[in-house]
Amino acid sequence: MRKTDLTKVEFHSKEDMAGGHNLQKGEHILRCDTKLNYNDINEILELYNIKKYIDNDLYLKSWTEDDIKNFKQKAVEYGKAIGEFMATIDDSNILILYGNTLRNYIHSFWELVSNQSIFKRISKPNFSGILTNEPHIIHEILTHKNLVDYYNKEIKNFLLTYSQSAEIILSVYEIKDVFGKNQKYLPKSLTVEEKETILSDYLDSAEVNYNYIGLIQNARNRNDFKVSDKTRLKAKRLHKSETEKFFAGNNGTRYGVSVSFSEDASKIKDGIIDDDFVINYSYSLDFIKQKNDSFLLFQNFIVLFEYLDLQRRINLVSKKNKMGVFEKVMGVHSKNDYKGGTEFNLMEMTSQVQLVAYNKVLSDLGFSLENILHQVFTSSFQEKYEFANNARFSIPSATSYFEKVRLLAPEFESVLKQFKLFVEDGSIDFELLQISSNPTAIKDIPSLNKNKYIYLNEDNKELEVCINLFFSDQTLLAYVEPFKEEHYHTFFDLLTNEQVKFSSYEEHQKPPLNYLIEKEFIFIDSNNFVQITNPARIIILRDLFINEVASFYRYSFELRQEAERMETEKMIFFDSSLFSKPEQAYLNYFLNKSEFTNGLDLRNSYLHGTQATPDEVQKHEYAYFTYLKLLILTFLKIEDDLIIYKAIKDRI
Repeated sequence: MRKTDLTKVEFHSKEDMAGGHNLQKGEHILRCDTKLNYNDINEILELYNIKKYIDNDLYLKSWTEDDIKNFKQKAVEYGKAIGEFMATIDDSNILILYGNTLRNYIHSFWELVSNQSIFKRISKPNFSGILTNEPHIIHEILTHKNLVDYYNKEIKNFLLTYSQSAEIILSVYEIKDVFGKNQKYLPKSLTVEEKETILSDYLDSAEVNYNYIGLIQNARNRNDFKVSDKTRLKAKRLHKSETEKFFAGNNGTRYGVSVSFSEDASKIKDGIIDDDFVINYSYSLDFIKQKNDSFLLFQNFIVLFEYLDLQRRINLVSKKNKMGVFEKVMGVHSKNDYKGGTEFNLMEMTSQVQLVAYNKVLSDLGFSLENILHQVFTSSFQEKYEFANNARFSIPSATSYFEKVRLLAPEFESVLKQFKLFVEDGSIDFELLQISSNPTAIKDIPSLNKNKYIYLNEDNKELEVCINLFFSDQTLLAYVEPFKEEHYHTFFDLLTNEQVKFSSYEEHQKPPLNYLIEKEFIFIDSNNFVQITNPARIIILRDLFINEVASFYRYSFELRQEAERMETEKMIFFDSSLFSKPEQAYLNYFLNKSEFTNGLDLRNSYLHGTQATPDEVQKHEYAYFTYLKLLILTFLKIEDDLIIYKAIKDRI
């Protein structure tokens, strides 16, 4: 059995917060003379990992400039020693040396074998023998393109018989790698047909993993990877049967939503969770009756149902930080899926019930929701915000939901195109609109306002580390005496509620604090208290951490100025469109499969006639109210854009 030695130095990444601890483990080696000869493979691999730290300019704060200069020279010497040792590896000793390699140095071993072309001196039978003896090592091998290309045939033959090959193939094409591991490569000789055969055989095997079945059903076809309809259907049927088996013996956790409208209510809106985990929302019917014109009734989607937040962002979108840790990492997730989670599902359930119930209330009061939307788009927007005076929106006149949704779908497309023309030309030319019959991509709907949205620069990895230290509920910086019993979830929550002394932290907690000090996010004042350096900057970063986007013009003047400074420092960037990127993803999830393979594809289904059969009434009812909700959200976003544009124009 392969051994592990936790006293050895390991390099993980430049951003790894454990780097200081690893450097401390290797400091005594750096301060010793480099040996003339090395005979231990693990000693060489440790030098390799130490060298990576020095090459990436990662040092201990206690090191002097002379230390660093000396250690850089040592890194050069280590490189020479590593090269000389690896040059001795060939077919005669590979099995012994690899057999002696510690488990925590397996990656380093194969990385050197790949990068220094050692594989050219290792016979293909010996390589195949290593795979046979340790099949799981294929996951490491596939991260090295040189090895995959050189042992192309051997790896292909291995994958054709390996029980987990289907999972490997799906990990290459479909699975989102939440831990940021190395990319995997497949042998070029493995054909499209062989890949599908592996998937199909996997579905028939006793070792099939439930989490992978849905991935096969929804897999995105590519030039080098295709799943036939027959295999998809097999996966769909298996997924259904396995799901039924699971729930037959497992009641799970139930939750739900109820919506009611009451007269003489003490609040215009309220909500409580009962013992059965049902959220009961109640709304004032009197309030609705008082706001009895079309525009005010339309505004209830913000005032009562909170479809938008205070920055007029769609509240219903899935947010990464709203997903629990287990929801993020447990199970298998396609990188092409729209990630939901319990909170997203609950929000969807709530918004759908709100809409259906409100539609019934309006009908009882003598209003039609469709007529309200017609009035808002063709009249209210013109009167209040100087929108095009020839805007059109037709009302579906059919009685069945099947027919209504088929009529509403093209009207939704028309609304998008009308607004796009208005932004581009200042007017709507319907003859021009009718020339193009293709649906307009959601991301291509422009905004009237420049630099409307703020986004984090995800290429700034140092900033990402700092943001996680501040706002992630997984950081240990919120856990410090004498505030441990307060149970603060984040470092930000702690700092905004308490006066925290730097000296209160234990030594193992100080490296991330020092990192934040170095990056000028915090400082230690004269009384030894930890203070936020730039509160405005932290407010913006927190907003972006939570919501993934911010509306520039909904910020105060002070925050807008800070955002502009942050852009120059490449922390954030501006972009302009009607819908923000999270909102685009949300709409695409419902409308098509261009972005997400688990999308509902309502747009294509109803525009191209591939929807459910007419007698599946519940499916068409759901589709109709979903389309109606997306239309309402679109009107709300158009209104937001018009409000901002008019406010800017009025100030000029």
